[in-house]
Amino acid sequence: MSIPMTPRRTEESARQRRGVACRLLDLSCAALAGLNRGLGLILNRLQLLRGVRYWYRPRPDDVFVVSFPKSGTTLMQMMLYQLTTSGEMDFPHIDSVSPSFEPNARHGNPQTLELVPSPRIFKSHLRYELLPRGARYIYLARDVRDVAVSAYYHSRLVGGLDLDLSWYLDRFLAGQTIFGSWFEHLESWWPHRNDADVLFLRFEEVVADLEGTVRRVAEFCGFEIREEEMPRILERCSLDFMKRHEEKFDPRLRRVARQRVAFIRDGKARAGRDILNPAQKQLLASKLAVLERKLGVSAQDPKADLLRPSPRRLSTDCLPSGGHERAGRQLHRGERRAVADRSHP
Repeated sequence: MSIPMTPRRTEESARQRRGVACRLLDLSCAALAGLNRGLGLILNRLQLLRGVRYWYRPRPDDVFVVSFPKSGTTLMQMMLYQLTTSGEMDFPHIDSVSPSFEPNARHGNPQTLELVPSPRIFKSHLRYELLPRGARYIYLARDVRDVAVSAYYHSRLVGGLDLDLSWYLDRFLAGQTIFGSWFEHLESWWPHRNDADVLFLRFEEVVADLEGTVRRVAEFCGFEIREEEMPRILERCSLDFMKRHEEKFDPRLRRVARQRVAFIRDGKARAGRDILNPAQKQLLASKLAVLERKLGVSAQDPKADLLRPSPRRLSTDCLPSGGHERAGRQLHRGERRAVADRSHP
């Protein structure tokens, strides 16, 4: 003989069934999201492999400007544009004269790369082993502290969120932002810093001696400089000039004009030397020490200070204090979604 259920028991049973169904849907959504991210990464890698191996055909005057993001790539693109043209600013965006290699290799077609006129100046954020061979490569490395602060401002600009600086730096040092790991990127290029087809430059030396860098770059690439052109090249590669033409270097500013963060902020070295808190400084020192031992860096190496940054405290830009944890979580979720399309697998 069955016992009839009271209205209260019926309602409670229905509520339990709804709870179980909701949890199952949550698990299904999480599993599918993870699968989607994984498939996106695989698709990106296969598309890049196709572009590198079958679409790209090297030319003897090809030049790749390569760096971890926020390390001076735009300045070097501008320098090479000035060296290879009359330097007019009639282009819509720097990528139209110095295209990004990754999106063209992944999402273009066999003719996309071939239609770029010589000398082709490609921008890239790929690690060494992922780039095609047969060209010249200018690699820019920048103090990791300055990169972190520049990446922080860039993420605020693009994401439109008021991020907590300390929260962001923790994730940057762990390689958990859309930019990936600075340490892994440098590790891939460091063994090739003295290769004949690689010009390994520190951002700090570029901005400290702009004219000397222009001459080194021209010699490395085989470009001739007429002395009467040098003043124009230096003036148009200056911070003031590039800030006056900021829309030529990042059109996303049109979509985020409501913000007060500029794409080209100060263009200076040492902007992030006094920003890390004690725990972050200790983590950075540990990671750099591990990388230094792994690479076998000698004290006499002129680039060794990239792995042994000076602790000297310098004045920095005024940075926002406090932050919004919820905004940070929003960006972190957005960055995880964007990992499948980032330029440095």
